Amino acid sequence: MLPRVTIVGRPNVGKSSLFNMLTRHKIAIVSDIENTTRDIIEYEVYDQDNHMSYILCDSGWLVVGTQESILDDVRSRVDDAIESSDIILFVMEYNKITELDEVIAKKLRKSRKPIILVGNKADNMNRALESYELLSLGFGDVIPTSPVQHRGIQDLRNALTVELKAIGFTETEENPMKDNSKLHLAIIGRPNVGKSSLVNALSGTMRSIVKDLPGTTRDSIDTVIDWNGEEICLIDTAGIRRAGKIWTANIEQWSVLRAERAISRSDVVAVVMDAFEWVSHQDQIIVWKALEEKKGIILVMNKWDKVLSKPGVNTETILDRYMTYLSKKFDFLSYVPVIFTSAIDGKRIDRVFENALLIRNERNKRVKTGVFNKFLAQITYEHAPTGNRKSHKPKVYYGSQVDVNPPKFVISVNNSDHFHFSYSRYIENKIREFFSFEGTPIIVELKSRKSIYKNNDKDRNNDESDE
Repeated sequence: MLPRVTIVGRPNVGKSSLFNMLTRHKIAIVSDIENTTRDIIEYEVYDQDNHMSYILCDSGWLVVGTQESILDDVRSRVDDAIESSDIILFVMEYNKITELDEVIAKKLRKSRKPIILVGNKADNMNRALESYELLSLGFGDVIPTSPVQHRGIQDLRNALTVELKAIGFTETEENPMKDNSKLHLAIIGRPNVGKSSLVNALSGTMRSIVKDLPGTTRDSIDTVIDWNGEEICLIDTAGIRRAGKIWTANIEQWSVLRAERAISRSDVVAVVMDAFEWVSHQDQIIVWKALEEKKGIILVMNKWDKVLSKPGVNTETILDRYMTYLSKKFDFLSYVPVIFTSAIDGKRIDRVFENALLIRNERNKRVKTGVFNKFLAQITYEHAPTGNRKSHKPKVYYGSQVDVNPPKFVISVNNSDHFHFSYSRYIENKIREFFSFEGTPIIVELKSRKSIYKNNDKDRNNDESDE
């Protein structure tokens, strides 16, 4: 079990910048606007210099006394994060102790957790010296840091290692994150389709804030869970909206960028849609984003309970009608599983994990070269290569699977330019028919084979011209 380290502090003291620096990834959104961070963002950190692994958590913190319900939810999550932490990084400005800092300090003293005091924004030596005035809070030594200037970060990592060893945690000889067997599953979709509700139902916790408001989730949140002996890293993302709906350079735009990055670092994405609202154009765009990244895909039609409870709906035929409708909307995704869920009721949500693990296995499946070439000979005999206007005799020689995750097949041909574009699609469809590869895009590349005779002729002509 990895130790948990949580960053806390009042708004706008640089917690998210420090989090990004310690993780070496731009995960948390950094903004001068207070209360940007709402969820508890987690990341598994491996400090290779100190051979120490831990889960680093970035928390929100809010002005005391506010009555806004969503801010109350954030405060409650921060309290839970403190309670479940092994070490707290208390982040303050290097030269300032405010009334809110005093309130937070009092709460941390009551928690009886080990505290590491961080004097942030200490961009130079003079500021670093000023930060030692924070010693008056009684938390022991203070570590001056500046993520912008990369100052004090290694000192902070060293202090964390010392403190973790002091409470009984040991060094890690190898990076545990090198294990590629862990499935990374991203939950993506438009705002307000139930993504966070689905994550909470899947993880069995209230990790993400759930409100009936678009744009509630801002960061991409990683939650590592164990499901039937399989480790799954669940990535909850901010809703993806059309560019025209987002103000330039505002927080929601950054949230979209984080969501797109989450897609790129996942193996499988579950595209969540509101079944009650049917499929929107934006839903189709989101699916295309996942396809462009060649990720495994699951279509999750959420809020199915609302569809069934709609007056006049025939519950016996609605599922078949909906599947026919989806096949028209996503006619290019016949290989993708579709799940009808109700995240609030927890109905059929386990199928998300079942299908995600199946797709992970399909993405890593290999077809032996001998088997593939027998298959290739059979399908080209049944349907000879189709040429285009440039072509005289397009010909297939042999092929093999050259990569996994996603599966990639390279087929040697006489001239790839002579093949009609539809023939690659024919080969892909036949590969799926014979070898499945459910839920994952596959890459079929026709590679022209260079003729040794043509090369010799060119070389001979070049030699003659030199003479």
